[in-house]
Amino acid sequence: MLSLFRQALLCLLLLWLPFSWAAEPGWLTSADNDHASVRLRADNNAKGETRLLLDVKLEEGWKTYWQSPGEGGVAPSIAWQGEMPEVSWAWPAPQRFDVGGITTQGYHNQVSIPMTSPGAPARIAGVLTLSTCKDVCLLTDYPFEITATTGDAAFAHDYAQALSSVPRPEGLTDSLSAGYHTGELVVKATRAAGWTKPDLFLVVPDDASFAKPKIQVEGDTLWATVPTSDGWDGTGPDLRGRSLSLVLAESGIAQQSTLEVKEAPVVPTPDQNFILWQVVLFALLGGFILNLMPCVLPVLGMKLGSILLVGQQDRKIIRRQFLASVAGIIASFMALALLMTVLRLTNQALGWGIQFQNPWFIGFMALVMVAFSASLFGLFEFRLSSNLTTRLATHGGNGMAGHFWQGALATLLATPCSAPFLGTAVAVALAAPLPVLWGLFLALGIGMSLPWLLIALRPGLALRLPRPGPWMNWLRKILAVMMLGSALWLASLLPAHFSTATANVSEENIAWQPLSEQAVQEALRLHKRVFIDVTADWCITCKINKLNVLSRDDVQQALQAPDVVALRGDWTLPSEQITNFLKQRGQVAVPYNQIYGPGLPEGKALPTLLSRDAVLNTLMEAKGETK
Repeated sequence: MLSLFRQALLCLLLLWLPFSWAAEPGWLTSADNDHASVRLRADNNAKGETRLLLDVKLEEGWKTYWQSPGEGGVAPSIAWQGEMPEVSWAWPAPQRFDVGGITTQGYHNQVSIPMTSPGAPARIAGVLTLSTCKDVCLLTDYPFEITATTGDAAFAHDYAQALSSVPRPEGLTDSLSAGYHTGELVVKATRAAGWTKPDLFLVVPDDASFAKPKIQVEGDTLWATVPTSDGWDGTGPDLRGRSLSLVLAESGIAQQSTLEVKEAPVVPTPDQNFILWQVVLFALLGGFILNLMPCVLPVLGMKLGSILLVGQQDRKIIRRQFLASVAGIIASFMALALLMTVLRLTNQALGWGIQFQNPWFIGFMALVMVAFSASLFGLFEFRLSSNLTTRLATHGGNGMAGHFWQGALATLLATPCSAPFLGTAVAVALAAPLPVLWGLFLALGIGMSLPWLLIALRPGLALRLPRPGPWMNWLRKILAVMMLGSALWLASLLPAHFSTATANVSEENIAWQPLSEQAVQEALRLHKRVFIDVTADWCITCKINKLNVLSRDDVQQALQAPDVVALRGDWTLPSEQITNFLKQRGQVAVPYNQIYGPGLPEGKALPTLLSRDAVLNTLMEAKGETK
């Protein structure tokens, strides 16, 4: 009899426990699911808000789901009873689970989900519906009834700890964008600190289905390609113009963002080996072409004069002099690599020639050019430090330091020029891991050194120059004028740093408008063509493009067409907006020209050195008209 009484008492206890737990802020279980325990708590703060905390504990191997479960599962939900104000859920960063080719987003072991309400009633009741899965999935209801506490220190500690696992709106990425194109969502993110184990979690729209993201990392840039589908034709809805919520996670840091989906950018090929050798070739070619740009011409002239002004020299001396200049070029490119490394590690803007955005650098270079010019005019002999006791080659000295600094000066004067192939090589270098960055800058230095190395290997080429004579005095004056012209050009860049006036474009009839992503999208929405010109006063290549192409009458007329919007970005001074605009397009140098339109919704970049045909033909292509 006693045994039967005990059994009956136990049954009554089992029936009573769920109702007991529902009335107390303790853990709840279900007879239908012994793999999970849940607990709800609430507390009122000094502002009159109610903070709620949902704790979930799971057995080993079991999982529950995030606000957007992925390709399977159901997100936790609560059906509130009575007059419950709106409750906002703050979801901790999830994890990814891949089983049988299906990817889901959720939590394992345990999770605490914080919530807030503008002010809950004294009695808070409802039913929590929780989906848990392992080999099978269970959908369990947990009725509850709780009363909010006030000033509970233990609750405050647990709530703060749960809130710390919720992704923040910023702090992980330097830039973030999303685009859509024919059944694929593309997310692009940059992070100066780089990526090690990134993951992406998407809040999937009701009318779409997202597969597992395919993540590719290129230096500090992350590309995530997500196949989309709505279950009918396999392509999914057009997401352009819609808002998308996502969480990007990396090494314990998570960031939640809401983005407007635009046209998807082109994702680079993952064939790293092919890219690397190709970019190394671009670096060599780009460095070599720098010798042909007008920025380096004064120094090349000075180097030529260093041989002519001292007559016919010994082959060994000429070889040493040019090798010293090569060393100056290589050392300068390594110094630039060091500068870019420091800028990256300190989360500063990166770009080719950005040192010309600094007025102190410009002033120093102008003084150096004035000193060289005065020396060539014979006003004084410009010597190095007494420790070196070596005169520059322009005065006939046999020391090597002068030739080293000639190479260094050539490199510094080359940086405001963006030669063909150079922009691609520098863009990849600045986005690549640091060892690749240093390797590509070394390739740039070797490429620029090639003509100098040729003379070092074949000194006889230099010895074929004309014999010394009275004409050398005229050459000396010509070189001095070239140096003085370079100094005056550098000095002309300084007023922009001490004035708020905009760049003078009065010589053009084009109605330039300020550059912005919003301006591009607005023009495309109105079915107009867009011509983008990113320039800088210190950019020699930009001035060549303006003189040879953009100032031509037929080009000016084309850019004044009613359906053409001309946007100009001035990078003379540091500009975060323009820097980000260039980075979004994989660019780090100016000039940069791009054309959009109904026929080119994704945009088409123009060559670094513009041509009339390239501009006019691409503008026609952007119309998108068919004959």
